Amino acid sequence: MKAAVYLRARWRNLGPGILLAATSIGASHLVMSPQAGALFDTHLLWLVLASHIFKYPAFELGPRYAAVTGRSLLDGYLGVPGPRGWALWLFLLGTVLQGIGVLGGVVSISGAVLHCWFGPSTEWFSLGVALVVLLLLFCGGFGWLDNLNKLMMAVLALATLLAFLPSCPQPQKLAYLFIPSLPPGSLVLVAAILGWMPTGIDVSVWHSFWTLEKFKLLGFDASDSSRVRERLRLQLSDMRLGYGLSLVTALMFMCMGASLLGGRAQQLRGAEFASALAGAYAGTLGQWMGQVFMLTAFFAMFSTSYTVVDGFSRSFSEGLATLFPRLATSRQRLYFGFALFSTALAVILIFAVGNPVALVTTVALLSLCAAPLLYGLNIYCAQKHISDPELGPPRWLVILGWAGVGFMLLALAATAASL
Repeated sequence: MKAAVYLRARWRNLGPGILLAATSIGASHLVMSPQAGALFDTHLLWLVLASHIFKYPAFELGPRYAAVTGRSLLDGYLGVPGPRGWALWLFLLGTVLQGIGVLGGVVSISGAVLHCWFGPSTEWFSLGVALVVLLLLFCGGFGWLDNLNKLMMAVLALATLLAFLPSCPQPQKLAYLFIPSLPPGSLVLVAAILGWMPTGIDVSVWHSFWTLEKFKLLGFDASDSSRVRERLRLQLSDMRLGYGLSLVTALMFMCMGASLLGGRAQQLRGAEFASALAGAYAGTLGQWMGQVFMLTAFFAMFSTSYTVVDGFSRSFSEGLATLFPRLATSRQRLYFGFALFSTALAVILIFAVGNPVALVTTVALLSLCAAPLLYGLNIYCAQKHISDPELGPPRWLVILGWAGVGFMLLALAATAASL
């Protein structure tokens, strides 16, 4: 009885961390990880681990900042030294530019999965996914987003595990998890993985919004300082669960790509990538596994599409409301307006480009360009605005964070030199 009560309470408290996992386990896991495995075997496993380690502080600082201060990271960006709101204006510019490209990428991958499953064109399925996502967000708000994603992530984790176990690589190949290497011709894919593995740094800002929304669902007063430690403990454990799920899933997808897709990398570069993946699983492990994979792929991409529309729209509305307090009462209209605007342009982009994998790779590279600045801003805000050393980021987290900024800059420099 006590165990059941504990599990129900634990399930209820989960939320923003699972949304982080839902955003992460998308194109980077489903497209880039299997492609890396097919092209370079398990030689890039270290990259998945390194990316999650070096980016970890950026994603912890989102819920930490919200839980302790009761505000989102955008409030912190507004107070960065220099011309008023410059950091927030840059974030909003990135939100508009990335909002269209990222949404186009993830929705087109969702459409490609449905195309391989049912037949008609990727573009029209993408339009259908976009419309369903908008309908769910407009009707259900954050509550539906929270509950649906927990269910989808549970199914996704189980289905991925079922597909991975029969194809687990030999132990000696897993050694590359700790042996860094850059196979010839891998640099562009490495940069794209760094840009979107586990996901873009701007999602750490979304996490601060989601944390505040979750407090409302749980009945917490975000300004109540007497419960700040309880709020912080809940949100950090939730975030770490979602982050760990992203890491394990990415490693499994890359290992499956190495075991099942060697020599088929060319098939993974266009709209038929999902069919190639499902066919490999079905041919090696049985027809049932092909269906399991398709279910996994759709849940991964639909949940990502769902969270991306919400995240960018919430960023836009909250950013403008922070810059111009008189717009605070118009948050909902700004949110829905941006959701409709960005989704419409994203669908047009999908029809214009036609290749979802190329679109995703391009957007991931652009995301890497913005990562060092946003990462540095997160560290600055957490150190500046959390005065209690017991609640602020520990020293090891700050050091790892600045090392992560350096890691992103080195990846950018190496990519630019190779182009």
